[in-house]
Amino acid sequence: MSNQLQIQIDKASESMDGGFSDYYQNMVNYFHQNPDHNLSYSAFSHRTNRATNALVSEKEAIFYIVAYGWQHHQSMQYLLSQTIDVTSEPQENIRVVDYGCGQGVATLAFMDYLSQKGVAQQSSLEVHLIEPSKVSLDIAKLLIERLAKAYGMQVFIHCQQRTLDNALIPLNSECKETFHLLSNVIDIETVQETLPSLAKQMMSCTGKNFLFATCPRYANAQTGFRILRQEMDFADNFYDECWDMTYQMYRVTQACWNQHTSTQRMAMMSWVSS
Repeated sequence: MSNQLQIQIDKASESMDGGFSDYYQNMVNYFHQNPDHNLSYSAFSHRTNRATNALVSEKEAIFYIVAYGWQHHQSMQYLLSQTIDVTSEPQENIRVVDYGCGQGVATLAFMDYLSQKGVAQQSSLEVHLIEPSKVSLDIAKLLIERLAKAYGMQVFIHCQQRTLDNALIPLNSECKETFHLLSNVIDIETVQETLPSLAKQMMSCTGKNFLFATCPRYANAQTGFRILRQEMDFADNFYDECWDMTYQMYRVTQACWNQHTSTQRMAMMSWVSS
């Protein structure tokens, strides 16, 4: 089964001419047409502690991307659109650090945003993926490479298969701008414990820095955002809002598409380090 699932993931990754939405649609179609091969919501939640444990199989990765991938992508894209203008001073070389990247959805959302703004082809990305799950990390690398090819972008990917308490953030780079992405991890207690250490490393990243954090407004997420703001007190700018987001997505518990509304908390910070 694992080989069959790997083939499906690879096939879907080749469909991304129009961005992550193509991959998501392809994976939803597969999931919907093969119910006997899928995990149930209860089985997935039990094994992964409601998606907070590292994924260990392609079957778990497929369930996760179908159940949560579109929501994660849309919230990161919305935050980017509300807080930055990449067309005012477009950079040729951009560094991206994706913390607890999972299958790379936040980085893919950033790439989609660059494409929508017409600056993808002139952008070269230095991407650092930090993720404890080998399955998720391998998929993230594949999808980012495939999307970069579709958009005509140069991309150089560096992978760290480790938890965030052992993360090593690259402090020096030829890139003048660094984008730090925290997508749907700030509600996890073990991630919250690493925020003081991560903040110290982020503060030392040379050049102009932007941090983007998104998460549904869970009680645990509120704690995470409070810690983040406290530890990032060196940031020059701080943007923190909650939005009710409504979009069409596939609901795994109902096995159908419908309109979904969720309250997302999103924060953006920026600072310059020499």
